[in-house]
Amino acid sequence: MRLSSLKLSGFKSFADSTTLHFKANRTAVVGPNGCGKSNVIDAIRWVMGESNARQLRGGSMQDVIFTGTAKRKPVGVASVELRFDNTYGKLGGAYNAYSELAVRRQVTREGKSEYFLNGTRCRRRDITDIFLGTGLGPRSYAVIEQGMINRLVDAKPEEMRVFIEEAAGVSRYQARRRETLQHLEHTEQNLARLDDIAAELKSQLRSLKRQSEAAIQYKTLEGQIRTLKIEILSFQANQSQKLQQEYTVEMTALGENFKLVRSESQTIEHDLEATSALFQRLIQQSSPLQHEWQQAEKKLSELKMTLEQKQSLFQQNSTSLLQLEQQKVQTKERLQLSELQVETLSTQFDEQNESLLALEQQTQTAEHNFTDVQAQHKQAQQQFEQLKTQVDQQQQKKLQMAAQIEQLGKNVLRIEQQKQTLQTQTTQIRAQVQDDEQVQLQQLQQQLQQEIIALETAIEQLQQDVQTQQDQQQSNKTDLQSLKTEIQVLLAEQKNLNQLVAKQSPKHDQNAVRLMQSLRLSAQAKAHASIIEKFLAKWLQAQLIENGQAFQEGISRQLKSSPQQPIQVAELTCLSEWIEAPQSSLWANVAVAEDLTTALRSQVDLQHAQSILTLDGYHVGSDWVIALHYDEDSQTAQGMLSHQVRLEEIEQQLAQQQPQLDNLEHQFSQQQEMLQQQQQHLQQQQQSLKQKQKELQQLDVQIAKLQSTAQAFVLQQQQLADQLKQLDLQLEEDAMQRDDLEIDLHALALKLESVLPNYKTLQFQVENLNEQLDEQQQQLTQQQQQREALRRQTSQANQQIELLEKDISFLKTQYRQIIEQIEQAKKFVDPIQLELPNLESQFQQQFQQTEKLQKTWNEWQLELNQVQEKQQQLTEQRHQAQQKDEQVREQLEQKRLAWQAAKSDREHYLEQLKELNTDALSDVSIEMKDHQQKLEKAQQQFEKIGAVNLAASQEYEEVSQRFDELSHQMQDLQNTVDQLKDAMKSIDQETRKLFMTTFDQVNQELQLLFPKVFGGGEATLSLEDDWQSGVKLMARPPGKRNSSLALLSGGEKTLTALALVFAIFRLNPAPFCVLDEVDAPLDDANVQRYCNLVKELSEQVQFIYITHNKLAMTMATDLLGVTMPEPGTSKLVTVDLEQAKEYGLVAES
Repeated sequence: MRLSSLKLSGFKSFADSTTLHFKANRTAVVGPNGCGKSNVIDAIRWVMGESNARQLRGGSMQDVIFTGTAKRKPVGVASVELRFDNTYGKLGGAYNAYSELAVRRQVTREGKSEYFLNGTRCRRRDITDIFLGTGLGPRSYAVIEQGMINRLVDAKPEEMRVFIEEAAGVSRYQARRRETLQHLEHTEQNLARLDDIAAELKSQLRSLKRQSEAAIQYKTLEGQIRTLKIEILSFQANQSQKLQQEYTVEMTALGENFKLVRSESQTIEHDLEATSALFQRLIQQSSPLQHEWQQAEKKLSELKMTLEQKQSLFQQNSTSLLQLEQQKVQTKERLQLSELQVETLSTQFDEQNESLLALEQQTQTAEHNFTDVQAQHKQAQQQFEQLKTQVDQQQQKKLQMAAQIEQLGKNVLRIEQQKQTLQTQTTQIRAQVQDDEQVQLQQLQQQLQQEIIALETAIEQLQQDVQTQQDQQQSNKTDLQSLKTEIQVLLAEQKNLNQLVAKQSPKHDQNAVRLMQSLRLSAQAKAHASIIEKFLAKWLQAQLIENGQAFQEGISRQLKSSPQQPIQVAELTCLSEWIEAPQSSLWANVAVAEDLTTALRSQVDLQHAQSILTLDGYHVGSDWVIALHYDEDSQTAQGMLSHQVRLEEIEQQLAQQQPQLDNLEHQFSQQQEMLQQQQQHLQQQQQSLKQKQKELQQLDVQIAKLQSTAQAFVLQQQQLADQLKQLDLQLEEDAMQRDDLEIDLHALALKLESVLPNYKTLQFQVENLNEQLDEQQQQLTQQQQQREALRRQTSQANQQIELLEKDISFLKTQYRQIIEQIEQAKKFVDPIQLELPNLESQFQQQFQQTEKLQKTWNEWQLELNQVQEKQQQLTEQRHQAQQKDEQVREQLEQKRLAWQAAKSDREHYLEQLKELNTDALSDVSIEMKDHQQKLEKAQQQFEKIGAVNLAASQEYEEVSQRFDELSHQMQDLQNTVDQLKDAMKSIDQETRKLFMTTFDQVNQELQLLFPKVFGGGEATLSLEDDWQSGVKLMARPPGKRNSSLALLSGGEKTLTALALVFAIFRLNPAPFCVLDEVDAPLDDANVQRYCNLVKELSEQVQFIYITHNKLAMTMATDLLGVTMPEPGTSKLVTVDLEQAKEYGLVAES
């Protein structure tokens, strides 16, 4: 693949479309300085994907567009196109089939940049992918511009490495690695996002699982309740149907029984009617006998009753007669006693009436006297009140006059005082007019002003001091707060670390001493605590046994402290020197190296049980290596030792910072006290200043008053004279008015003296009448009380007399009645005593006749009773038949009602089953009580469930399915991450292999080319450390010592750099090489060597170079001249040197 042409349009100084054709392998671009030759190099780098405008000597990407000149307008688009000849198919990839490849890039003023491959729009990445591994690129070793040789010479080892990597084709591996790393980061981000989503879904799953379980339980219980209800309702419906059938059978049997009972009832009824007819006939035949017997029985009863009455009456009358005689005697005695009491009470009543009459006369007299005294008292009181009113009015008038006289006297004194005051004021005014008080006040004013200025100056100084103190206090406060914050942060970190250490410590056997607790590191080792922690990960929780103790069973790891001899491996430090306590064989045979390379160099010196721990995380033995950062067993420590080290550091920091905090707080409190004192002093000064200012204002007021007073003195004197005249007139008027009032007061005093004797006499009379009125009132009250007591006693005696008279009247009546009753009783006893024998004989005769009739009747009655018993039996049978009939009827009605109820229940059960959208089950056999209990239990559980999300099951399935999908995706992503890590590992291995191979080959080529370029000497490439470190270039020109490029001369640096570039070219020749004035620092001899080298390499590589040297020009097969016919615009002039030689225009070299 070779470069065939370069087309520029609107790019920098190439305003017009310009095409540079590269026919041969050596094309020289020549022209004067500033004509735009380097723009050709910039165009090649730009079209191959350069994105940094500064690398193209511009400020922005729009600077590559032609900006116009004084005669030409600027263009809107810059375009550059490279054409490659791929006839031999060396391009590789998808574009290997094309014989020609056109790469074009254009940019607009709006900053829109576009790439094209064979006219098809593409990405920048597609362009860079084509040139990966070919040695071409925007910053590859194939394009060497001005100053790049110097940058190559001055390049750091890491920068020098880039050229070797480009020559090795590692760039495409690195691009793949970057893509893989980006893909890996993107995949890990996706995995992290999926982890977050999965965690959220997991929490949703837990909630939905509970809801789903509740919904399932809800549906299960609902189905169970529905099933139980259906079974119970079906069973009840079937039972109702069976009951209906049973009731129908029973009703049919009862109907038949009812007919039999009716037939028996009719038979009994017929027999009863016949027996009743016979009984009636017997009754009719027995009626005369019964009537005769009854008459005889009646007559016997009458006689017996009459006899008994007579006997009883005789007995009663005899007894009553005796009782009446006794009552007669008792009544007579009570009557005599009552008459005696009446006589005694009558005598008392008459005496009390006489006393009452006398007392009433006295009371009437006392009331009359009390009325007279009360009338006199009222009259005297009225006279006294009238006179008292007159006296009070006169005394009040006297007091008023006296007050007026006293007021007039005060007015006279006041007026005289006012006159004296006015005269005094007049004298003072006259004295003040001659005084120099105003001068003194002005002097005092000046003194106060000076004091105020001094106070203001002192206050300003105090304010500055206070502000300075406040600033210093604020600074100390900030430092104090910062220190407190640091201490709080350290305490919080200490607390968190203690919690982590407590969590990491084993819960069992907490009294045992662990290695982690006793491990003490040196200051140097604390910086690498994480590496030591990974190294001792399995032993940090080991139980530390004292030297006198024996190892115990059942404990996973035990360790004894024992002195050990540290190992000596090369110049490496022993790990036991870093671990101060305890000493153990675990680290006594372990050395410490900086990195894995150092450890591997010393690996051969290791003996049995010895190893090396590297600070970059590797544990190297004599025939093994463990990467602690990737070893799972080494990760079990989880920061235990580093946490312990950090806790010790925190304790040290706290121990250092706590005294600082106390000192700062003490300083802060002292400064605060000083500040308060200064503020108090400042307030005192400010108060003094205010007081002085106030005094100054008062002085100003006084001075102003004095000035105004001096002006008003004349007016005041006139006003005082007028006031004195008015006061004299008023004084005369008040004196005359006072004399008149004194005369009136004297007349009023005489009038009062004449009235006072009558006033006192009436007052004495009123007081005597008051006393008499009180005495009369007391006597009248006592007499009224005595009268009332006598009245009560008289009334009581009268009532007793009336009661006794009523008793006497009652007793007299009772006595007469007793006498009458005795007479009547005597009248009844005598006839009855005569009739009793006759009545007894009649009773015996009638008794015999009645017994005879009764015997006849008893015989007849026996026959009648037999018929009656039969009738009663038949009646009972009929009654029983009726009861049986009624029972059968009631049973029939009950069965009918039960049948109707069973029918209604069955319809109700079927209706409930219909509501459940089901039919009744047949052949259902259940235990009703158990089913009812199950139904109640299910309903209770159903009610306990509460609100249920019925869609939770479906949501749970959906979320669970999504969670499973996410889990699969996460597993796929994890697999992808593993694959990408494997791919990166593979890329790193391939890159290492390719880089080291290329490095060795470039080193060999450099060792061959350097003597050719310099005519002797040698140059070598070396790695600083491992294969990923930088590359150093050491050169020794002929006759000099081996040294770095920085110690060489300018020409030697250029030749050495060219030797390195051409060594790379010879190893991995790029399709073309662009050189921009690299021969400028060389002399003719070295330019010739440079030309010889270019000629040699041009057989494999196409060279396009810019030069001002004639030797370099003559080496070219084509010359492309760049000129600038007008300022700011470049033009191309092409010269074919072969044709020029044919025409003799160019001398053969």
